Amino acid sequence: MWLPILLFVMALMVNFGTFATWRVRGEVVSRHAAWRTRWPRTGIDEGRQRPAWPLNAEMRIEPADQIVQLDDPQINAPVVRGPLPNGFFVYPVLDPDRIGAFQGVAAVQREYPLLPRLGDFDSGDIDSPLLDLKWQSALMGIPNRFRRVKILYELPRTAAALPRAFASAVQRTVAIPHYTGLRVLDRDEDILRYTGSYVDFHPRTGGGCELDLESVYANHVERLVDTRGAGGRIRLGEISRLPRRMTGYFLSMYQRRWNQLESELNGMPPPSPRRRAEIQAEMAELRPKIDQLEAYQARLGQIERDLAQRAAGEIP
Repeated sequence: MWLPILLFVMALMVNFGTFATWRVRGEVVSRHAAWRTRWPRTGIDEGRQRPAWPLNAEMRIEPADQIVQLDDPQINAPVVRGPLPNGFFVYPVLDPDRIGAFQGVAAVQREYPLLPRLGDFDSGDIDSPLLDLKWQSALMGIPNRFRRVKILYELPRTAAALPRAFASAVQRTVAIPHYTGLRVLDRDEDILRYTGSYVDFHPRTGGGCELDLESVYANHVERLVDTRGAGGRIRLGEISRLPRRMTGYFLSMYQRRWNQLESELNGMPPPSPRRRAEIQAEMAELRPKIDQLEAYQARLGQIERDLAQRAAGEIP
């Protein structure tokens, strides 16, 4: 009496094991369909998984739905998705909601091995979504030596007079009579001679990417220029303090070299006559430079007070 029921249950177990196996195969095939088309692969020249996946079963790629997790406010940066101030327009190149998400799809329909009157097993679409957008230069067709800014942003148009004014300022700077004397700022031969490399003394704004004019001034410009601080006192910026910085650097470098030569000259064993002559010649060359810098250093206090007084009359 129980034998038909037991046989029916056994048939159901066999059928369940069969469609569970096909379901697992469908998950594997859908994932394989997605991953084999990741750039730079296309999957066109790759066949399907046979005999595990029949010819009459589905295996395809299609666009995926929007990935809502990417709308997290923590990563929804204006520099990527906008809006930006001051007339900058952000192209949706880096927006993963727009492109980059797709899914592999697998589907299979098979007869049950037992109890065929139950119909066929239909897996339906088995999806395997994938976000495959890493914005590599080759993938985006951008040469390595190319300004990405032009692809990411539409820059606001500036007044036509500004580029001309900049070009004119550069031309006037190059044309000044003492232009070659400015090499001391970044190409001084004595620094190369005594340290082995150049030193760049140009005051710089530093790194950063900021469109807010007040933030740019506060974080990058203010420390360079003269400002009026608490109590109305003038604070000299890095540009006005550059003479003191350079004087201290050169004076320290020359004095250090002087001490090295003096130690060698008075050391034991004493240098050869030829080397002694070389040392004395170099010390004779260094002495006027040290004296000149010490005299200028003594005047720096008054020079800076004059700069502060001039700035006080110009800074509100």
